[in-house]
Amino acid sequence: MTVDPRIVELELALLKAPTRSDPDFLDAVLDDDMIEFGKSGHEYDKRSILAALTASEDGPVPDDHLEMTNIRAVQLAPEVVLLTYRLRPKTGNAVASLRSSVWSRRDGNWRLVFHQGTRAAS
Repeated sequence: MTVDPRIVELELALLKAPTRSDPDFLDAVLDDDMIEFGKSGHEYDKRSILAALTASEDGPVPDDHLEMTNIRAVQLAPEVVLLTYRLRPKTGNAVASLRSSVWSRRDGNWRLVFHQGTRAAS
């Protein structure tokens, strides 16, 4: 399947400063009912994600030491796409993870409705 490149751009923007800590960007991209199962084992909703990401502008963001590889997309419905990929360490200190995101296009805009990160072997 050819994935709308905007989905990958949005996913990457969630890993990069300054968009990662931009409350307006996050509010526009994260669906109101969004849920995340983090690689930590914790569950997050939009409100908790906004609070965590906008409160912390210090330190490296994931894109500073990880790269997105093995990108795949599956169309689940006409306006719904499952995006899966691997975040791979660029340095020895980062933890690799497998990621999956469900994106839904509403009113012409892609919104993240679900995300999961799972620790993976490097």
